[in-house]
Amino acid sequence: MALPWHIPIEAVPKANENYIPPQASLLKHYCKLDIHKNPCEELQTGLMCDIGIHNREPATIQRLIASGMTVARLNIRDMEPDACAQLIQSIRQAVFNYSAELQYVYPLAVMVDVRGPDIATGDLKGGPQSNIELIQYATIRLTTDTSWQKSGTADCLYVGYDHLTELQPGDIVYIDSLTPGKIKLVVSEVGDDSIECSIAFGGIIGAKMTVRISQVPYDVENVRNGQGVSLQSLLYSDISQQTFEHMEEQIAWAVASDVDGVLVPNAQTTYDIRQVRDILSEKGKHILVFACIDSVLGFDNIDKILSEADGIYLDRCVLSTDLPVEKIFIAQKIIIAKCNEIGKPCLCKAVINEQIPTLCVTDIANLVLDGVDVLSLELNYDSPLKKFAPSYDAIRIAEHCLAAAAVICRHAERIIWQPKVYGNMELMQSPLEEPTKAVCVSAVELAMRSRAVVIICLTNSGRTAKSLAHAKPTCPIVAVTRACHTARQLRFWKGIRAVHYFEVAKGSWSSENDSRIHAALDYCKAKRIIRAGDAYVIVTGSRRGVGYCDSVRLLYASARDTVIIE
Repeated sequence: MALPWHIPIEAVPKANENYIPPQASLLKHYCKLDIHKNPCEELQTGLMCDIGIHNREPATIQRLIASGMTVARLNIRDMEPDACAQLIQSIRQAVFNYSAELQYVYPLAVMVDVRGPDIATGDLKGGPQSNIELIQYATIRLTTDTSWQKSGTADCLYVGYDHLTELQPGDIVYIDSLTPGKIKLVVSEVGDDSIECSIAFGGIIGAKMTVRISQVPYDVENVRNGQGVSLQSLLYSDISQQTFEHMEEQIAWAVASDVDGVLVPNAQTTYDIRQVRDILSEKGKHILVFACIDSVLGFDNIDKILSEADGIYLDRCVLSTDLPVEKIFIAQKIIIAKCNEIGKPCLCKAVINEQIPTLCVTDIANLVLDGVDVLSLELNYDSPLKKFAPSYDAIRIAEHCLAAAAVICRHAERIIWQPKVYGNMELMQSPLEEPTKAVCVSAVELAMRSRAVVIICLTNSGRTAKSLAHAKPTCPIVAVTRACHTARQLRFWKGIRAVHYFEVAKGSWSSENDSRIHAALDYCKAKRIIRAGDAYVIVTGSRRGVGYCDSVRLLYASARDTVIIE
């Protein structure tokens, strides 16, 4: 009995006469594009959405999953633990319902933001409900003197940051405003316990407003609560009556809830990442840690941060408060390129506007062409259209925006000039000491030359699939794994489709391999990735416990399930 991917050599299809080889230059590639062609059938770029109070119902989350969401992001800092637990429960229920409809497990990754206390101003002289207006071109003094902590005025404000006087004349300080936009202060003089600032952009502030300080290292020690609380004790403690104030509490909840990644805002040095890993400890060592680049200092240390973090998250709007806005596109290309070079995922925030969607199409498409792995979409549920249209359905509009973003990504993926990402990878020419990478590079080379439609790999930790994605193959990767968290985490890498295999283990390793490959082929056929006669590459281990995938095979798909042979 032969398995369904075995066909006689004489049945191997001949080369497609309509095949157009890659063009020699990007200019010629764009000249040869056919605008009337359909987009790619299978989306390779991940789509991340925020899940909160506006879309917390399982039915709503299921609609977003059906529209293309692959990663759910939670911001738990200002939420009570009970509300966070309900969110996670809703997400798991939505995934279960959607998987039951598909008749296979749908791996949805879950990411949470973790952070310590923000830098903030003190109370105002008029009380907690009062506010003051900072007038443009006026001056104001920011001080660390605690005598001003509860008596702030338009002339002097307390700021709870010990390194305030390390600023230099010309540095920028931003304060959140009660009016649209941020208040921008320019440092003019630095004293012993205060700084004098001129107000470049004014606004109205209240008590305890968040402050963003440019060019000064973030005091990571202030992130911790200073009480030496361990993750082990927090995992079993009762924290159901208050919000998550400290990073240890947030991470303890994340570990207990089996999330797949944590996002560290305003990462400036490798110490920020190591600190989170120390808190994760042994129980959370499998959780991915992503660094958010919010400041120039973090951008300048991007190489060191990348070596320590599992990936990078880029919010260009936040970075533009610390970097000239006309340089943001350069920073975007640098960060994405550095992530692609070392094979780590890059997540980038994008906005799609339901009122004028055409303004967002080019931005989303260019992010895909640059090589971003996951798009973090901002979906607005409080649209001004609600005032004019009583029947306005914010959930339906968000669902349509997500589906539109998926179509844009598929069109952009179709026109990627493959030699741009494949030929420029030093990985293809450099010697490889790690055997997994060497095998994966060979598999990608074989898939390209044989025009394979998919690469199927069997993996446990996901390392093989990640190495394949690093090499940027021209076809999608289907990773078969028994580990549920591995299947979900692979959603962060572009081009990987994870299949969670949970059948009873077979007695022999060859039977186990064949069974997993059969499951992958069923998935590929259901998704129309592979058809009869198509070439595909399989990357597997030759025996159980070999430690890495050491076998690469080129096979062709058969139209029949089984073929009886002598």
